Amino acid sequence: MKVDDEMIRYTVETLLGTAAATLTVYLWFFNLVANQRAFGAMLGSGLIIFAMMVYAYYKPSLTGSGNSWLLAGCVTAAVFLLLAVQLTAQ
Repeated sequence: MKVDDEMIRYTVETLLGTAAATLTVYLWFFNLVANQRAFGAMLGSGLIIFAMMVYAYYKPSLTGSGNSWLLAGCVTAAVFLLLAVQLTAQ
C-alpha cells in the first residue's frame, strides 16, 4: 500500500470527518449549557479538523512537501483541544 493510494486518502478523510462530527455532536448536545468556557476552543478545533478534511479531499496527493499543512492543522487542533480541557478543569 502506498501513501497515495485512494484507500489511504479515504481513510484519512473518514477519520477527520468522524472527529469533526463527534466534536460537533458533543458541543451541540452536552457542552452548550454545562460549560460555556470551553465552547470556543472546542468549536475552533472542530472547524480546523473540518478544514483539514476538505484539504485532504481536494489535495491530489498526500505525499510531498504539502503535508506540512496537514501536520500544522493536527497540531493546532490538538492545542485547541488541550486548551478546552484546561478551561474545563478550572
